[in-house]
Amino acid sequence: MEGIFDGVSMVGSDGRSYTMPANYASKSKLVEGDLLKLTILKDGTFLYKQIGPIERKRIRGTLMQDEDTGEYSVMAQGNTYKVLSASITYYKGEVGDEAVILVPADKQSNWAAVENIMKQLGTEEMNHGREDLLEKATADLL
Repeated sequence: MEGIFDGVSMVGSDGRSYTMPANYASKSKLVEGDLLKLTILKDGTFLYKQIGPIERKRIRGTLMQDEDTGEYSVMAQGNTYKVLSASITYYKGEVGDEAVILVPADKQSNWAAVENIMKQLGTEEMNHGREDLLEKATADLL
């Protein structure tokens, strides 16, 4: 059976929603609108395969978390995109980190796939880094 990824599950050609493991969607960097194939084995095992990735664009944004629900999102280019918690856990993301996300190139979406997360340096870390650079530059001059 074929279907379309909606951000968290596959909506089959029969109109039903099929649960997809979040770690598979995260690892595969599935984007809302990707075409998938689902094979259901005799023992009830679901096997998903991405057969038609839609065109993507890569954008950067800031990782956020809803205080009430704990759900993660990324604010990018004036939009807020939901992202899978499995992706944030994998990349050890924290609120305020910069996230590189994948979204459909030609249509608006509610969900994004996380491609990478770049840690936000705290003030103390930045100052320590500057001290190291200053020390090295001074040593090079002497």
